[in-house]
Amino acid sequence: MAMVLLRVLDDRFQAQVWTQALEAEGIPHRLRTYEDTAYDGLFVTQRGFASLYVEETWLARARELDAALAGQAHPQKITPAELAAMIDHTLLDPNAGPEELEEHLAQCLEMEAAAACIPPWLVPRARQTLAESPVRLCTVVDFPLGMETAEAKARQAAESAAAGAQELDVVFNRGLALAGGLEDAVEEMARVAQAARPAAVKVILECSALGPELSAAAAERLARAGVDWLKTGTGFFGPATTAEVGILAAAAPSLPIKAAGGIRTLEQALSLIQAGAERLGTSSGWEIFQAARQAQKD
Repeated sequence: MAMVLLRVLDDRFQAQVWTQALEAEGIPHRLRTYEDTAYDGLFVTQRGFASLYVEETWLARARELDAALAGQAHPQKITPAELAAMIDHTLLDPNAGPEELEEHLAQCLEMEAAAACIPPWLVPRARQTLAESPVRLCTVVDFPLGMETAEAKARQAAESAAAGAQELDVVFNRGLALAGGLEDAVEEMARVAQAARPAAVKVILECSALGPELSAAAAERLARAGVDWLKTGTGFFGPATTAEVGILAAAAPSLPIKAAGGIRTLEQALSLIQAGAERLGTSSGWEIFQAARQAQKD
């Protein structure tokens, strides 16, 4: 029987979710993996991990399942203002300085973004500009690798909170979790959350590296650790997927989800929101907002 392409999968995490779903339905399939990674400055855009094929006679059912997994069965209707209020407009280019910050903050204020996410050293410069506005001030901790000690993470979190950051995106120690130290990695985040108060802590899990099972296990435990949000990834190791959002939302329904990584289009943004994301972290926030305004006019 002929095999036909169902979809191109972004990463190993997505491949596991899709193939497990097909296996549960008894749909014959074949996964062809490949590497096609493009390096764009410091950031990595993973263009594809694998092609997923199914038997042609099962294509209709496979497409139904694919649509459900992708969160596209019932597209979300959302106004540009509502969308902007869910975007953490991000400026984490290591070459960015005060001039780039000024332009970035102007965009955040005009669109009334949920937050402006910027490097720690720029937080004091942004504090006054965002004062009295609905835009929250966000920065990162141990970004993008998460390899610092718990003490170093806690110190950086406390310093950024004291400087005016209202939200902190903290990278989870996935090396520790992958080595069997999941409970210790979660305890690190609990310590950081305590040190950061009153700032809200979003834990960056890097789901594409942890995989579905460990991501779900971490999310379940983090929901009891005093953190405020779960975040899919940094964007350095593959794009955010609807599958990742769904896994985290199911494992930790009490915590809101932030999707981040490779979100560059309005279509991607709406798909991730439909899957359950309540925030989107993207350096393309301004462009996505403008696309939403144009779509409203058309």
